[in-house]
Amino acid sequence: MRAELTIEIARTPEDVFAYLTDVSNLPTWQAGVKSATLRDGRIEETRSLLGRELDTTLEIVEQEQPRLFTLRALDGPVPFTVRHELEPAESGTRLTVAAEGDVPGFAAGLLAKGAERQFRKDFERLKQILES
Repeated sequence: MRAELTIEIARTPEDVFAYLTDVSNLPTWQAGVKSATLRDGRIEETRSLLGRELDTTLEIVEQEQPRLFTLRALDGPVPFTVRHELEPAESGTRLTVAAEGDVPGFAAGLLAKGAERQFRKDFERLKQILES
């Protein structure tokens, strides 16, 4: 599964990067995230998915302030990578996000569509928060 989106946010790349990389903000803008903690250069998060609580450890693969932030899941039910690229835009920041993961099982297509829909909603929420 691969999902990609580009969104413009009326804030500077520095502002967007700071908010995006502050793990304490994750429960505010990502649906299902119950908690997220930065520990030893890794993000430990708990999220609710399909009525179950899942714990995932994420490795920060790339972090170049204020233009690049990439995470890779080290454990959890679905191996995935999310790359965030930020660049200056006329209105503030152009954020391009690409997520790739392997969704196992016979319902992979259905789960992938739902995940992509939620992915887009989460980043719209991020935009709303940063622009308010």
